Amino acid sequence: MPDILIVEDNPVNQKLIAFLLARSQYTYDIAENGAVALDKLEKSSYRLVLMDMMMPVMNGYDATKAIRTNPKHQHLPVIALTANAMKGEDEKCRQVGCDDYIAKPYSKDQILSAIHRLIGKPAALAT
Repeated sequence: MPDILIVEDNPVNQKLIAFLLARSQYTYDIAENGAVALDKLEKSSYRLVLMDMMMPVMNGYDATKAIRTNPKHQHLPVIALTANAMKGEDEKCRQVGCDDYIAKPYSKDQILSAIHRLIGKPAALAT
């Protein structure tokens, strides 16, 4: 079972986040939009979702709302990743159900700090 579901449409961002997670010993899976993420969430379990908010097909706002309507995923931590750093965006992300918000460009420390706070260190390091 992967630790984290990366929901990101940009292949470069997918690779960067995947590299960061792998180096930090988290396992992960990738979904290229919110619709694919919802499908993956039905087929597998994750400890956390990193959700890009601006994607084609189904954006992160709608995907997070859908996650929160499913009792199975109500407590699944979702971290919003967005290039929209305008005032009020943090609140908008939290209103749809995100547990945290990180504006792009983000640092590895920002992402890892948020992940550690929400789910702890990777299982490989927790033993």
